[in-house]
Amino acid sequence: MPDGAIVDELGGSKINEDSNMEYALIGLGAAYEASQQSKYLQGMERGIQWLAGREEMGDPRWKGSWYFVYSAKTGDHLRSSPGPGMMDARGVDATSALFPYLLYLDKRLSHSSALADRYAAHGRAALDFVIRENLASDGLSQSSWLQNEKDKRWTLFDELYSADQGDFFLGMHAGQLLYGDSKYARVADGLKSKTPIMIFDDALGRYALGRDSNGGLTSTDNGIGAAFSQGYLTWIWGDTRENRVATEWIRSKLNADGSIVTVPGKPSYSLTIAMLATADAAFGAPAPAASLEWLLAHTFDVKTGGVHHSIDPKDNGELNNEAGFCIIAFLRFLPFQ
Repeated sequence: MPDGAIVDELGGSKINEDSNMEYALIGLGAAYEASQQSKYLQGMERGIQWLAGREEMGDPRWKGSWYFVYSAKTGDHLRSSPGPGMMDARGVDATSALFPYLLYLDKRLSHSSALADRYAAHGRAALDFVIRENLASDGLSQSSWLQNEKDKRWTLFDELYSADQGDFFLGMHAGQLLYGDSKYARVADGLKSKTPIMIFDDALGRYALGRDSNGGLTSTDNGIGAAFSQGYLTWIWGDTRENRVATEWIRSKLNADGSIVTVPGKPSYSLTIAMLATADAAFGAPAPAASLEWLLAHTFDVKTGGVHHSIDPKDNGELNNEAGFCIIAFLRFLPFQ
């Protein structure tokens, strides 16, 4: 959009719901690294500036955080219910953590610290917010803050999502690299060492969706949620025992035509294929050619350049975050040098 925002979905009305735009911006970074076409770097930088303009920097309680979603029409906070009994959400761990990662990425790709220096206070505020408000005593990150419809109070939603630990790590490691602060390094090291211990499900051979407030593993696979964590955490942390097992779990769902169906009765999702390809890139293994070719043939839209969620007519929207991950997958882009 003219102001630098990226609408979440083709024809959609929301921006950065569940950190969608931030993942899309990583995709633009990957495109720039591969092509050196300035439009991709400029797009990423305009998006970073838009996000910085929405970050809460005045209210001490929420300094360093964002709301869950913004309006594509106005750019203002858009109240959005994340579930029954809740009227809004803010302080999502992934949203705050990904912002300093984007600052790191811009510095790495542009070979200039200008933007990272300009928004250094914003980046540190984002990291400090999630450490202060989302980091649990066990060293993992709790999801977000939800506003109750009845009393309007904000309460912590303490689900420990496996993918969120990866988001949190990206931000903390980026903070270590940008600011040389040992506290960010300590948090990053803790996330990397504790996530496999606490959220990997040995019985299923993959990362669970997360861990609930009672300490139990949440392993329900809706066809996309659990599959995402396997490739995403492998892309971030590389060759570990858990990541090898998790990647083989995805590969075990591979069909002869290259499609990947993780739950019987569900379709093959573009994002699952992208996650297998990003995992293979992290291992330095050959790309899953048949799966990527299936994606190009069945869910890639040559008219728009977008990627449909799946081939199911009822579930085939073109989301910006999925396009971003497909860019990362095709270009074998890695999160850190």
